[in-house]
Amino acid sequence: METKQLLRVRGWVKDAHSGQPIKGVKVTTDSDFKGKETTDKGKFTIQVKTKSDEPTLKFSFPGYKSIKRSISVSNPKKEINISLFKNTEFKDLDDHTLIRKALDGSQKAFAILMKRYKDSVYYVVLKMVNKPEDAEDLTIEAFGKAFNKLDKFSPDYAFSTWLFRIAINNSIDFIRKKRLQTLSIDNPISNEDGDTMSPHIVSDVLDPEERFIKNQRKKIMREITEKLTPKYRQLIELRFFEELSYLEIADEMNLPIGTVKAQLFRAKQLLHNILKNGRNF
Repeated sequence: METKQLLRVRGWVKDAHSGQPIKGVKVTTDSDFKGKETTDKGKFTIQVKTKSDEPTLKFSFPGYKSIKRSISVSNPKKEINISLFKNTEFKDLDDHTLIRKALDGSQKAFAILMKRYKDSVYYVVLKMVNKPEDAEDLTIEAFGKAFNKLDKFSPDYAFSTWLFRIAINNSIDFIRKKRLQTLSIDNPISNEDGDTMSPHIVSDVLDPEERFIKNQRKKIMREITEKLTPKYRQLIELRFFEELSYLEIADEMNLPIGTVKAQLFRAKQLLHNILKNGRNF
């Protein structure tokens, strides 16, 4: 009959580069997945039930590479020092770590955050607006607003909750504007005093002066677009000058549709920066 030994192991976990203790590192065994967490000094104490001479402990913490360490039963002290290395695989990083990297200027961190939540945000928005093309645009807008306000995000909350709230509010604003635009010209409007009036409908046809201003603005936009790199310039031209859909752009450029959305978002950011630091019109 096999007998289980009960070992009491203690140790310390630190950052491999800085040497600083890491609080909250999960320490688990093959028989206890709940395990323990390190203290603010990086210290842990855990009991290990084992049938072998060298039981294994696993150490895991967001943003760091998980490692396993065998414990020698013959070690009288049962003490170990662990050094964790930061995870260089962006896709495996937690949201808060990606946000810190994004705020430091990492475009890859922005792209991964968008890829991680794009589909979820899209389906939430689609349920509200019921039109795929509108949902696509509103999803991109939501990420744009979230990324522009990323420095306002509080790490006390889940990034997904914060992002979904922005997307929902943005969709509500869109629905309200659309309802105003679909106001019937046959129904008079009543005010609080009981008086009624008919809506004043403005023609969509531009007069010569308005047409001139619109053409001038388009000319200026083309001049500004020329300042972008060829990749971003082509995206802007296809989307806003030729008015192609995301799917059509993906086919035209032979790119995944997710890449098109992420790069188009970046292109619009670059345009915004050029306009902000350049001329106003």
